[in-house]
Amino acid sequence: MSVIDKFRLEGKVAFITGGSKGLGKAMAEAIAEAGANVAISSRHPEECAEAAGEIRDRTGKEILPLKTDVKVPVEIEKAVKECLEKFGKIDILITSAGINKRYAAEEFPEEDFREIIEVNLMGTWNACKIVGKHMLQRKYGRILTLGSMLSVVSIPQRSAYTASKGGVLQLTRTLALEWAEHNITVNCICPGPFHTAINEQIFRNPEIRKFFLDNIPLGRFGKLEEIGALAVFLASDACPYITGASIFIDGGWTLK
Repeated sequence: MSVIDKFRLEGKVAFITGGSKGLGKAMAEAIAEAGANVAISSRHPEECAEAAGEIRDRTGKEILPLKTDVKVPVEIEKAVKECLEKFGKIDILITSAGINKRYAAEEFPEEDFREIIEVNLMGTWNACKIVGKHMLQRKYGRILTLGSMLSVVSIPQRSAYTASKGGVLQLTRTLALEWAEHNITVNCICPGPFHTAINEQIFRNPEIRKFFLDNIPLGRFGKLEEIGALAVFLASDACPYITGASIFIDGGWTLK
């Protein structure tokens, strides 16, 4: 098999939470473009169906939209069942569902803090646990969790987000250890600033925008196609010896 062939995903099936927009949608499109059929899930069914149609039109692959709240395990179980009924298996899991809210620590509403932990950390665990059982039976899997550069560094007003993403990083490492003997790799993608809806507040404020750009050695924000390419690499059979890794795609922010 040639090196290029190892990156191809024909015959593979991916399940992607938070796949209807932002980084999740970019990764879903890249995975489909590499040849996989893809199930994307979101809490918003109309948005999910629209995204599935767009990715299907661009790639020619089958894209299954699924309504799923990652905070609710029974909803993930239902979505996974639908995916298995449609495609027969799941080879790749990407846990991209995530939220962020910004408050000073002493003013952070408890309900908002809990929601961020439940979506970002518990949602990741829920998806990994449920899809992981299927992968354990098949003795194969590629799991990509979504951490952040804020898994290891911090900035003000992100206490809940950093706590959740730090947890995702450690969860990834533990799952990689537990499932390595079953031919399942688990790696954590840690993005820096990308121009997505979750970061729109950053881009509207010139001072905040300058702060971010001043702290990125490459001097620019990430492009969606760049995270898509990384997802294809980690989801493919080009890197079966990489597991438990945290791969930063942050323009060099965490080098400082």
